[in-house]
Amino acid sequence: MVQFVITTNQPTKRKKTSIACSNCRKLHRKCITIRNTTQCEPCATRNQDCKWTTERPKQPSRFERFKEEEQIYSTVISNSTNSKSQFVCSTHPIASFLSTDKFLCFDGDKFGLFNPWKNSPTIEPGSEDGYSSELREFLKSQGALVLPPVAEQRELMRMFMEKVYPFYPVIENDDIRYMPSLLLNAIFLAATRCLPGDVRERCQALFERCKLLELAENNKIVLLQSYLLMSIHEEGINGSSLSREYIVKACNLCGDVGLTTLSGSNGTVQDTQHRVYDKAYYGQSLLNRLFWVSYCCDRLSAAIHSRETFFDMKDVFIDDVSDEFQQLKNFVSLAKLIERTLYSHYRPPAGRSIDATLGEDLQNWAPEQGDVHPWLGLLHSYVCMLYLRCKIDPVAWDQKVYGSIHKHAKNTLAVDGVWFLVFVVGVHSLLHVLSSLTLFDRDSTHDEEKVLKTNVVDLLKRLEGKWWLAAAGLKMFVDSTEGP
Repeated sequence: MVQFVITTNQPTKRKKTSIACSNCRKLHRKCITIRNTTQCEPCATRNQDCKWTTERPKQPSRFERFKEEEQIYSTVISNSTNSKSQFVCSTHPIASFLSTDKFLCFDGDKFGLFNPWKNSPTIEPGSEDGYSSELREFLKSQGALVLPPVAEQRELMRMFMEKVYPFYPVIENDDIRYMPSLLLNAIFLAATRCLPGDVRERCQALFERCKLLELAENNKIVLLQSYLLMSIHEEGINGSSLSREYIVKACNLCGDVGLTTLSGSNGTVQDTQHRVYDKAYYGQSLLNRLFWVSYCCDRLSAAIHSRETFFDMKDVFIDDVSDEFQQLKNFVSLAKLIERTLYSHYRPPAGRSIDATLGEDLQNWAPEQGDVHPWLGLLHSYVCMLYLRCKIDPVAWDQKVYGSIHKHAKNTLAVDGVWFLVFVVGVHSLLHVLSSLTLFDRDSTHDEEKVLKTNVVDLLKRLEGKWWLAAAGLKMFVDSTEGP
């Protein structure tokens, strides 16, 4: 057996000398001691007292910030407009302490009043523009502060206002020139998918840029606006999970800034027509729209991602969408039909509701004014497919259900391809159609069904450069149907 004997000392790392007097440490000078004395040469030359220490200066604890915020919170609350409000039906202990009428807090229901406590504004240290110097340098190094050429910005903004804004009116038209970087890039992200060509790589780059800019944004309204637009993006296996995550963040911010109870009174008169967040004024119309867009995204995301809903509308007190935003109003009506479909057919059995009129209401749905917008028609067909697929009975084989599914399959394929780019629900509609036709036509040779399947596959091929799900679904369905 061979044995190895260590014949040399093991290498040791050179230790850096850190003993120095306080004066030399402050001046970053080399501290050379005089032999057999306790004084160093630099201090002896300057006739200074030589004080020696080996203790490092005490570093401030990160937890000290939260202790400092105890006084900041007290000052902010006592000086804010909240201290002049009348809080009614609120569980927060500070609400009854600061309310203009202490007793009305407990018996406000007798007067029909409701004004709950709103969370305090976010307190974040940093520079005036929200960027610390270190964070700004990091964002620059990652290319997060770079904007596309002006001509491209205008084209993307035009595309957003024409295609996306009618259903996602999360900004005011007069705010376009003065927009935070995060929100601006989120708009570009939503609009880029509507451009011609393969845009998935470009969309992913914009999404990564938005995630970086999110680090520097403290305004909760801007974050809410941006999250709703960022949730449209889905790329990769985890894309649906990330999309749902941003929708949940947006819904949580709705409650955090008081949008879920926006219509509550202040105990004496109705709230003013604007709210102030982070020293910026936001019109009540915009805040109302932000909630309803969040509601629509929540219900639609619950359907396409097979998840639970976030909002319980029994906890919400807010006005309906203004007639000025008719397309959003129609979107909300379809979101409510999605909610009824999920609650009556897709909840766990013990929690399902009984909705005897759902099928009739789905069949008779129509916008309040004007013709059906192509994207709303696509969404309506999707909701109907969700409802009808629960009615499929392979034994009874109801021809009425079979005919209705064919009808909505044709309606889906009749929609202009550009409207499949607004939200991934268009891809889900195509996959529902392809799945149903494959189920019906497994042992059949109907020419009509073959044509429909061919049209679905062709449209998915055109969308594989826009949506990851279209490319993945295309491979799965085509490979399974064309395989041995």
